[in-house]
Amino acid sequence: MEKIIFLKLIDNYLAGTASPAEQTLLEEYYKRLEASGLAELSPQQEEALKAAMYAEIRNRIEETAAPVVSIRRRIFVRIAAAAASLVLLAAGYWAFIGNNKETSNVVAQKELPSSLDLPPGKDAAILTLADGNQIILDSATGTISKQDGATIVNLDGLVTYSPSTNKTRTAWHTITTARGNQYQLVLPDGSKVFLNSASSLHFPSSFTGSVREVELTSGEAYFDIAKNAAMPFHVKTREMTVEVSGTHFNVNAYSDEGPVATTLVEGKVSVNLGARSVSIKPGQQAVFSNNNFLITQPDINKVIAWRTGFFDFDNMEISAIMRQISRWYDVDVVYEGKITTEKFGGRISRLLPLSKVLKLLEENDVKFGLEGKRLVVKS
Repeated sequence: MEKIIFLKLIDNYLAGTASPAEQTLLEEYYKRLEASGLAELSPQQEEALKAAMYAEIRNRIEETAAPVVSIRRRIFVRIAAAAASLVLLAAGYWAFIGNNKETSNVVAQKELPSSLDLPPGKDAAILTLADGNQIILDSATGTISKQDGATIVNLDGLVTYSPSTNKTRTAWHTITTARGNQYQLVLPDGSKVFLNSASSLHFPSSFTGSVREVELTSGEAYFDIAKNAAMPFHVKTREMTVEVSGTHFNVNAYSDEGPVATTLVEGKVSVNLGARSVSIKPGQQAVFSNNNFLITQPDINKVIAWRTGFFDFDNMEISAIMRQISRWYDVDVVYEGKITTEKFGGRISRLLPLSKVLKLLEENDVKFGLEGKRLVVKS
């Protein structure tokens, strides 16, 4: 089995789509990796151990008798951490390479200065209630409010709304993530929203009437909508409205990333702008550009890579990569000299500190300097 296929298997695990047999194999792999004491091995011994494990999994991957293993939050994080090390060590596409390179190389195992290090983003957000009171979610645990017709519970990076029978007190709340933060929300109807960094969602404490409506005022969110054909779900953005009944989709509404992009993973959505409307199918993305809707078929795994804990840079210029780095590591990016137009591609875990990400770019003749929260890109 190729390493790329193995890393795709990790993607499936993180997305919750791996089969029971695949889940078992990956968890066993990580436990053995952890128990092997990699810190005491030479790079050659470490690579040999990994190669042996790849071969074993290749020989066993078709087995179907493996027991079902439940995925818990702690296991999820540990597997994601293992994936981070695998991505760094894998050859080929999984290393950052410039388009002008004929071949790709394994990333050298050297460290950047500690002065270039910052921790990755974390689960943190602010919930603003209808009366203006703000709750810092990363420091509030358990039942945090009982008002506006809902009981609000916050645990482990997830805030959940449970509506009461009294819906006459419906009010609008807002959840906001700063740069370097992400959070998850379960709406009153059971729909799930995953907020990326520097994002904000405005929503009601309970849904009444004939339409369930929320507003993504900024940033990016992945939606997993509870089915209710009698009560469609609307996501409003600065440009358009996305209408669904029950489906999975991603909306990127960052103001510095161009037009709002709606990408459908599963189900069916309609994207509306004034009197104009277009329906998209799974695997399609809709943006409104040059006074028309543009429908494309992007790589879905790349679009939602952030949702499964990865950066996935596909033929991107350094400025586009730095926008994501800026949001996730909470740094202000400035440029010295001419900005390179070279394109980069690669995939790396968002669990890594900033120095690990910059190390990959340093291998391709891009230099950095960090002054507090100011990241200087040098050419």
